[in-house]
Amino acid sequence: MAGEARVRISLSASELEVEGAEEFVAQYAEAINTLIHRLEDQPIQSPTPVQAAAAGAPAGAAQAATAEPREFGEVLHSLPSNASGTDRILVAGWYAQRANSDNTFSTGEANQRLLGQGIKLSNASQALKGAISAKRVFKVGRRYRISRPGEEHIRSLIGS
Repeated sequence: MAGEARVRISLSASELEVEGAEEFVAQYAEAINTLIHRLEDQPIQSPTPVQAAAAGAPAGAAQAATAEPREFGEVLHSLPSNASGTDRILVAGWYAQRANSDNTFSTGEANQRLLGQGIKLSNASQALKGAISAKRVFKVGRRYRISRPGEEHIRSLIGS
């Protein structure tokens, strides 16, 4: 990344990414800190469905922005009784992914979420491989990300 730099701010996800040479980052460190403090002092409002549609977001995203997100445990325990281990790890991965700034998750993170709800899969890695085979998850380096068909499958499972 020689000679290139990038600053990305996502207010809706509360993310700040700065990439570049150490000199670049140091040059703008004070301005970035000032910006962060100003953002901490001001509440961030979610876009209204009209604003989301105007920004080019899909209609489902506009509804999701205004709907109250359900807790992981609530969603997990509302899955159909015939939900497979692959379905459970997929939902756990989806929640873990949403909590990470890089929008990815690891097998361990998803499995820890399940264990926190008292659900132990006999082989979490194998369940995740089933999701990869079904094209519901794909690898990003050593981590994973839910694919669009995976998100659609999750939404069909949880009824949202």
